Amino acid sequence: ARATQTGDRYRIPLQDGELYTLMEELRSAHAKVLSVSQLKPSLEEYFMHLVEADRAQAAAVEVYGK
Repeated sequence: ARATQTGDRYRIPLQDGELYTLMEELRSAHAKVLSVSQLKPSLEEYFMHLVEADRAQAAAVEVYGK
């Protein structure tokens, strides 16, 4: 359900510890695995994640007083 298709290939994002389970499932389905690689966010993606998290936290805070 998490797989995205590009041409005749699929990309499946995983959480830590899911790789070996998925590899066993693919092997039992006779799937051909071309490569497995770890994708790390770019510096820009990491920065935007921090900015969005900061905005979400700021939006959740309300201050009352005189």
